[in-house]
Formats: sequence, C-alpha cells, structure tokens
Amino acid sequence: MFVNPFTPIFGGKPDFFFGREAVLNRFRRALIDRGSEDRVLFITGTRGSGKTALVEQLSQRARQRDWHTIDLGAEHLTQTLLRRLVTYDELTKTISPQASLSILGSGGSVSAGSISKTMSYTPDDLQTAFLKACEEHPKGVFVSIDEVQKVPLEEIAAVCEAFQLASRKGHNVILVLAGLPYAYDSIIHHEGCTFMRRGVREHIGLFAWEDTIKAFGKAFASIDGLQVGEDEIELLTSTSMGHPYLMQLHGYYLLSAVNDRTNDRSYAVTREDVEGVAPLAIDAYERRALRPMIDELNSLERNYLKAMALCLSEDRVAQTASIARSLDKQQRQLSRARESLIGAGIILVPARGEVMFNIPYLADYVRKPEPANEEVSLARSWKL
Repeated sequence: MFVNPFTPIFGGKPDFFFGREAVLNRFRRALIDRGSEDRVLFITGTRGSGKTALVEQLSQRARQRDWHTIDLGAEHLTQTLLRRLVTYDELTKTISPQASLSILGSGGSVSAGSISKTMSYTPDDLQTAFLKACEEHPKGVFVSIDEVQKVPLEEIAAVCEAFQLASRKGHNVILVLAGLPYAYDSIIHHEGCTFMRRGVREHIGLFAWEDTIKAFGKAFASIDGLQVGEDEIELLTSTSMGHPYLMQLHGYYLLSAVNDRTNDRSYAVTREDVEGVAPLAIDAYERRALRPMIDELNSLERNYLKAMALCLSEDRVAQTASIARSLDKQQRQLSRARESLIGAGIILVPARGEVMFNIPYLADYVRKPEPANEEVSLARSWKL
C-alpha cells in the first residue's frame, strides 16, 4: 500500500503543502527583521484556496524559531487570547497565596485561606497581558486568527490596539489574519483597526499551470514505487484547474483507487486511473465546497449566478446587461448582488459591463437542477 500524502480536510491542515513560496520566503525574513511590513499580514481568498493551510505553515515556522505562537479561531477571540497570554500559573503568581481567583468571568475559582479578594481578567486587560507576554518571550510573539470574517469588529480592534502598542514598545510581534476577501475592507476601515493598513494583504487564489504541475510532481515524487507520467500529471492539472482543494481531492482519490487496485510495491498510474477518479473528486468538491458556498448566498445572488452561467460566451465572460435582461430587471437592481459576489471573490470583473466566474466548476454547478429532497421522496414513496 502506498502512503497517501493528500489530505483533503476542508479548513484543516493538509499533510502535503505546496506552493506559496513567495509568501513563505518573505515571512522567513520577517521573523528576523523587526522592520518588515510582513509582520502584519492579512491573507484573503475564497474557500478552498488554502488560507488555513498557509497560516499553519507560518505558525510552524515561527514556532521553529522559538517564537511564542498562539493560533486562534473566531469563537470568543479576546477571551481565548487572554487565556493563552496569561496562563493559570502566571495568574496565581500575581496575587496573594491567600487570594481567590476568578478566571475570565467563567465562574471557576481557586482559593487558599480565608481572604475573599478576587482578581479578574477582562478584555480591557488585553494590552497589559500582551505586553507582559512579550516581555516573557523576547524571541517574539506570533498570533494568527483564522476565519476573521466571523469575528466581531470590536474584538479585532482590541487585538489590533494591543499589537500596535507592543510594536510601539519595540517588541517582536507578528499578527496574521485570514479570511474571505470581503473581510479586508470592513476591518481596515473600522476604528481601532487602521493598524492593519500598514501591513501586507496577501490574496491567494488559483495556481498557475506550471505551479500546479510542479506541485503534483513533487507530491508523487515523495511516494516510493509510484510512477506518474507527464501526461497523467497534465490531466490532473487540467481537471483540478489549479485549485488547492481540488488538487488535494484529485490526489487523494487517485492514491485511494491505486491502493484498492494493487498490493504491489510498484505501480504506474495510467490515464484511465486519472479519468476514473475525476468524477469522484469533483462530486466531493461540489458537496463540500460549492454547496455550502451557495447556501450562504441570498436568493437574488443565487439567481444572479444562475443567469450569469446561462449568459456565458465562448471565452467564459457574461455581459451584465444580458444577465439583467434574463432576470427581467434593471442593472441597478442587481448592483448590490453583483458587488456582494465580487466582494466574496466568487466572480471577477474583466472589463466594464462584464463578469466572469472565479470558482472552478461553479458555472456548471449552478446550472444543475436543485437535488431532490430525499425525505420528501421517501415520504411520497410510502404515501405518508
């Protein structure tokens, strides 16, 4: 059985990471250069573009250089950051052994003796706690926040203000945010978050043809006994369209199929092997990526995409006037839906009055009829 390096865990850490070398090289310099603008980094991209995987790579590199690393999600951001900055042991050192400690308003407490004095940390203490952590970790403090579009702006502002103060005091600090494209403008224009404007926005998208071939070649070269020819790699590249999540899916299903087919220690992948797994990879991509994306849109945005898919020309561009006519609406009535789709990175504007899809296979997907409700079908079959 061949070891499968592909791990299509949506929003998770893949075992095999590829590409983004320019970002990683700049980040290596930022770890030693306190004046680097990459010490404030805002990563944006559509779902499946590899934002979470890239953030994890940055975190690993910071940890390898002995930086104190704190990786956060969107839930209870400031409270979680405080817990990571001020550990239980550190808290108990700051108070009398006979005092009582209430941890972040959670209701839990520890006490020794009869004194009832309570010490509590709130988001208002974030700057103090962060400066203390910087003093205790002179190598540096690295903080990453994923899915930043889900975080209340007030909490992002609190984090930014703490970082700005620490940076002003001369501490080694790096802040990395990652989220959907529309989150960027709302955050950098929010009061208290203007600190982010001085950093770097890194928008990641599809890989180029050559980079996709290189990534597949590197992955297969790491598998002893497996031979994948240039034609097969080019076919994988074509069907995955340079989309990181689709690349993981195609590689995963290909290796799974090979392992099901043979127990030999040597195997040469054929074109038929690649063609056989492509529908499986695309089906998984539609269920895990495209369906959730469409579900988050409002009805007008969904209708816009369907009309757009039906209006595509041979060069995969749709005229906004044609979309409006097909929906029997004025273009101004669709402007909000169009701008929302652009802000989410789902569609692009190649020229005035034109739009095009920015997500692989989405045009084909929105043309499909709505899948039948299985529960309704069963109810009808049993004549409930």
